[in-house]
Amino acid sequence: MNKFNGMESHLIVEALNYYVTQVEKDILEAEKEGKRSIFAPGFYTNVSKELIDKVKTMTKKQITN
Repeated sequence: MNKFNGMESHLIVEALNYYVTQVEKDILEAEKEGKRSIFAPGFYTNVSKELIDKVKTMTKKQITN
């Protein structure tokens, strides 16, 4: 499998961060309304950290100055 380039990696990470922010907000709003989610607040945040690390390991190395 080919590795991601920097732009692809950035796009994936940003999309993941956007999604996690929204879903965590939805979970908290549901709890305020008395509804229960099968996922606890913070679950998606923790999972996303692992996914971001995985994306970064699958990204081509960038030249640093």
